[in-house]
Amino acid sequence: MSAVTAARAGASRRAEIGLQALRGGRRALAIWAAAFAGLIAMYAAFWPSIRDNNQWRELFDTLPQAYRAMFTASGTLNLSTPAGYLGIELMGILGPALIAIYAITAGSAAIAGEEAAGGLEVTLSAPISRGLVLAQRFTAVVVNIAVLMTVTGITLGIFSALMDMRLGEAAIASAVTALGLFGIFAGAVAIAAGAATGSAAAARGLAALAAVASYLINGLAQVTSALRPVRPLSPFYLLLGNEPLAHGLRVTGALAVLAVAVVLILCGGILFARRDLH
Repeated sequence: MSAVTAARAGASRRAEIGLQALRGGRRALAIWAAAFAGLIAMYAAFWPSIRDNNQWRELFDTLPQAYRAMFTASGTLNLSTPAGYLGIELMGILGPALIAIYAITAGSAAIAGEEAAGGLEVTLSAPISRGLVLAQRFTAVVVNIAVLMTVTGITLGIFSALMDMRLGEAAIASAVTALGLFGIFAGAVAIAAGAATGSAAAARGLAALAAVASYLINGLAQVTSALRPVRPLSPFYLLLGNEPLAHGLRVTGALAVLAVAVVLILCGGILFARRDLH
């Protein structure tokens, strides 16, 4: 019986590391959730004035193809439907940018940030492996992203009803899942880079580079034949390139991005375990 009790106590101590990360990020998470909800409210408020206005489409069609490709996920514009409108305004640039910023900030702080603050040695003094610490911190980031996307989905549903946008539940779920997975990818790069290098600045820089490169590859590949073969390697393209709010989630692409995130964490864990922290 004592062995069972000891095992439970050990498991509780190990779980505490992940729970500590969740508790520490609650205030920031609430602010980010409010920001996403406010963003959706703003876009929804503009919808009645956009719905019957064809001038935006006419203006868009006169722009150079390169410009159109960089400001839309798929290179097309359709503001006549709520899914098309929000697909551009929310899912095209600002939504992915915001979730990437949140994930990179949280991911760079998970290991490297704590190490820079001098608290990582205390965390690692518990009877828990470095790999499990990394896994729990990554899980905490994933949980927080899931909370953000849940708030985003609920807010989309509310304003869809208030503004008669008629967005289906499946469409909303596809959109927030795609955004969340893009955040998980960016967060995984940040956590893995931070664990491997011990530098929060390097973690933020590498993760930002990965997110921006993913976005640029998707956009430039639409107008540059040299990049066209590598477009399917872009997480931005795999998740958001087909406008999931209008056309649904690419399940294969989503699983591929999730697999990449897991591999990054595993590689970061291996390097973290071998690194001298003193």
